[in-house]
Amino acid sequence: MKIDKSLTPVIIVAVAIIFSALLISRTGIYIKNTGGVESNGKVSNTISVTGDGKVSAKPDMVQLNISFQETAPTSKAALDKVNQKIDSALKLLKDNNIPDSDITTNNLNVYTEYDYSNSTRRIIGQRASQTLDIKIKKIDTKATKATKIIDELSAIDNLQIGGITFDIEDKTKFFSEARELAFNKAKQKAEELAKLSKVKLTKPISISDSTYDITPARYTTNVAQLKTLSMGSGGAIDSQISTGEMGISANLSILWGIE
Repeated sequence: MKIDKSLTPVIIVAVAIIFSALLISRTGIYIKNTGGVESNGKVSNTISVTGDGKVSAKPDMVQLNISFQETAPTSKAALDKVNQKIDSALKLLKDNNIPDSDITTNNLNVYTEYDYSNSTRRIIGQRASQTLDIKIKKIDTKATKATKIIDELSAIDNLQIGGITFDIEDKTKFFSEARELAFNKAKQKAEELAKLSKVKLTKPISISDSTYDITPARYTTNVAQLKTLSMGSGGAIDSQISTGEMGISANLSILWGIE
């Protein structure tokens, strides 16, 4: 019987499908043909696993912002009033050894202030506002340094404090530790799957790292009205801030070769 040559590719594909089905039924796992070819000419087969690792560490830095808003008949007068408050805050921060590099102007706005009462719009002056972002580094577990600075800032009239977050200045070693934990966990999974499937685990063929830096933990207590609290306590305030711990996580997806 003569076989039509045009059917040859179809026959080859059918044989390959049957062989793959038999292979999967014997191993009991999903074996993925990556299409890659190793140095010996064999097509690589893999086990795909993920691993995650997490370590905890104490924050060593507080980030916060302070802002001022003042209204005056002219823009210059409003800006002058804001600048006076900013100068007081900058002097206080300098006295507490906060370097200029850790103080950043977030925004500076000047706009017209209106009164909309009585269903009419009436100009009441010009409003100026400015916000500073501040980093307070090398804090202890009770954030004593940050607490002291916040208490002193709260004595400045019409100061708003907000956006307090904890962070770690250099997370490099913690990400390394978390990544090692993630790798070891992925390897353990792959070894167990290989053993169950009666195949031999070789080396990783590809590693995908989806690790990303975490968002700093926000201090949830309302501190925007610290000045109001200060006035209500006889002009003195003793802020209580607990740093807690931060979790640094790593996530890996690894294709392990099998044979």
